[in-house]
Amino acid sequence: MKKVLTILLMALMVVNMSVAAFAAPGSFITSPSRRPAPELIKGEPEEDECSAEVVIIPYSERDTLPEALRLQMEDAYAQIVAATDLTTFSAELAALAEEKGIPATDLAVSDLFDIRYVGCDDHRDHSGYFEIVFKAETLKNFVGLLHLYNGEWELITNATKYEEDGEHYLSFKVEEFSPFAIVVNTGNADPNPPQAGIGNMIPVYASIMVVSAVAIVLIVRKSKKQGA
Repeated sequence: MKKVLTILLMALMVVNMSVAAFAAPGSFITSPSRRPAPELIKGEPEEDECSAEVVIIPYSERDTLPEALRLQMEDAYAQIVAATDLTTFSAELAALAEEKGIPATDLAVSDLFDIRYVGCDDHRDHSGYFEIVFKAETLKNFVGLLHLYNGEWELITNATKYEEDGEHYLSFKVEEFSPFAIVVNTGNADPNPPQAGIGNMIPVYASIMVVSAVAIVLIVRKSKKQGA
């Protein structure tokens, strides 16, 4: 009996941990641990001689980054989690939100990821920007692209969102890489977003109910045997 109860308690602990993992912390729409990387469409350096290849690493795969870059990503995460107003990150973002008539309370981060280059050992001898184009479903309600560089958040002012065949793309040019965050307008969000809401939590709640019911049945049976 004790072994069975121990197993049931462990199952409940796993379920509770799952609930915590899927929660949307701070100014994120959903936990970035659930988000894949935006799909890279184009990542070209300005200089033709440069052989650098652009890669995008989502927060969920931060452990694959070199330690310094992983720490930057986790710092970006911690700042977003602690934020109650994303407009405090950037005066330009605040101005953009005001221009678009978007309340600061409607701003949230949908994606957190790192962009870096590989395959160019002498890149410091090059100059210029990278032209980046990626695709992401969360760009539907795009407001701005934030970049954490040298410990400060900056708005990528040349970022342009466009749509083709129902897909959402973002194009921009940047000279330096580090963590990026997509800021969206939750006031225009899908009323049934793919996040950890009640609908998506139904399987979790059902699991809790099943485990609890089994535990009650076992306890009742044990009590009857002891009373016989």
